[in-house]
Formats: sequence, structure tokens, C-alpha cells
Amino acid sequence: MLLAPSVSRAGDVIVEASLDSMMMWIGQQTGLHLGVTCDSGQLVEFPLFSDTVVSGLEIIPPVRTDTVLLNRGERMTVTRHYTVTSFDSALYYIAPVEVKVDGQPHLSNRLALAFMTYEIPEENASDIYGPKENMNTPVIFREVIMPVTFLIISLIALTVMFFLLRRYKDNKPIIRRIRVEPKLPAHTRALEGIERLRSEGRAHDDDPKEYYTQLTDIVRQYINERFGFNATEMTSDEILEHLNESRDKESLKELSELLTTADMVKFAKMRPMLGENDRNLLSAVEFVKDTLLEQPAGDMQPKEETVVIEKRSKKARITLLVSVIVLACVAADLLGSALFLLYLVLF
Repeated sequence: MLLAPSVSRAGDVIVEASLDSMMMWIGQQTGLHLGVTCDSGQLVEFPLFSDTVVSGLEIIPPVRTDTVLLNRGERMTVTRHYTVTSFDSALYYIAPVEVKVDGQPHLSNRLALAFMTYEIPEENASDIYGPKENMNTPVIFREVIMPVTFLIISLIALTVMFFLLRRYKDNKPIIRRIRVEPKLPAHTRALEGIERLRSEGRAHDDDPKEYYTQLTDIVRQYINERFGFNATEMTSDEILEHLNESRDKESLKELSELLTTADMVKFAKMRPMLGENDRNLLSAVEFVKDTLLEQPAGDMQPKEETVVIEKRSKKARITLLVSVIVLACVAADLLGSALFLLYLVLF
């Protein structure tokens, strides 16, 4: 079965054939190597095998060719590698292979390769089955969670990218019209606050301190806005002293009584007489009505104001452009990865 290998020499040309293994089980594969050593620059022509080396000894692609330089590039060894197999038990004789170097034929050594079959006991013959068909396994959530996540992130990145791209292209001055609602006059807000306090029924609480605190806060805030001095940070006497400069003392009598009663309730824990709380509330209303300033009807109408925002700076535009490019790259990479992973899972 084993034939001693011989080397064919013709001048400086050496042709040698070899096998990785000389005895195999059927269906196994082994390597067949055909090497030629000659001078560098010579033309080496290997035989053209179709599908088999000899009948029954099949060639499995791909076929590779390697070149190794020797003696500082003066010589070279060109080797062609074949992978062979057989599905029949037999002893294959490989005759010397002819290789041409610069058109001159040269023969390799002869080889032999044996393929053996398995001996299967008759009682186990029924346990041998042919190849099974491919099975279609169901797709599970764990297999698709990563590509779906990549797909969602890529869509978000694309959305942000298109938004920034639109901002980058839209470099015109931004003109906006803002609707400005007029501010309610001080007396209107004061009267509404007093009415709200009256409707809550605080005037009849057992402890009137909270009632007088809220009532005087409303009056102080009105004085602050109407007369232009900081009444919220002043004592009652200081407020009356400032008002005396612009108002008649007689007209401030009821306001003075209101502030004095409030101070007594808050700081001396005095309990007002029955009906005095309601009377002080009416005093606050009368003071606001006596001192209010009427505003022109036009001032109470909503107005539109035009706001012009300048163009974006060069630095801002560069930042937008870089952000668009980065998001585009990220979205493309994630989208490609998601589609590739989905293809692997589904097909």
C-alpha cells in the first residue's frame, strides 16, 4: 500500500508530491501538496484538474498556491495545495503528476491513498439514519432585543439629525411676534383680593389674626403700586405719614383705624368687637376706590410685540454641522448593524 516516494530531478528543477495522511476513513479530508523548486523567474504550469485527481478522489475547493523565495531570491518553491476526500472505501494510486517549467515537462513522485469504511454490526444497522432536514427554530426575544435596540436608537439619532440639519440651513434672522397681555391695574387686583377674602369668610374666624394679616397685605401692596413707595416694608405710622403728604387727613381716618386695629390684633392679640371686621373690610374697599387711577381703555387691550433674534454665529453653525455629521455616522452604523443582526436571526 505504501510506495516509497521518489523525487524527479531535471537540471535544477525539483518536483515533489506529498500527502498529509495516507490512510483515512471515508468522508474524511486530507491535503495533497504539489511543490516545484526552480530558479526565480521561471514559469511554472501546474496540471488543470477538474473535480478529481483520479476517479473517485474528489477535490474540495478552494485550491491555494504559495510561493517561497530561497537563496536570497535566486531560487523559489511554488506549492499548490489541494484538499481531497472520497466516499468509497478504496486504495487510490496517484500516478506521477506532470508539471511544466518554462515549457519543459517534469514528473513528481507517485503516491497512494487508502480510504477505509466503518464496520457496523448488523444489530445496529437500523440505528443509522440519513441526514436530517434543516429545522426552523422560533425566534425568541433575547435574539432580537439587541437589533431592535440598535434600530430604535438609530431612528432617534436620525430624527435629531434632521432637526439639527434644518436648524443649520435655516440661518435667517428669526422674527417672532409675542402677544403681551396687559397687567391688571393695581386697584382691580386689590378689589379682587378683598372680594376673595370676603368670600372665604375669614372675617368670622375665632382667631382674626390671619384675616387682618391678609387684608393689610392687600392694602399695603396696593399702596406700594399706587403711590410708589415701599409700603410692604413700613410700619402703619410710616405709611400714614407718607400718605398725609398727598391725601387729606380726614380721608385717611378709616384707613388709620384699619391699620391700628390690625396692629392690635396681630401684636396685642386683641379681639375686635362684633361687626368691626366687616367694617374694616369695607374701609379697605372705600380707600381703594377713593384713590384709584383710571387707565385708558386702549391700555387694557392685548398688544403684539415684534422680537428679532440675530443670525447664529459661525461657531454655532459649525457646531450644528459637526453634530449632524456625527449623528449621521452613528445612525448609519447602528442601522446597518441592526439590519445585519435581524438578517442573521430571521434567515
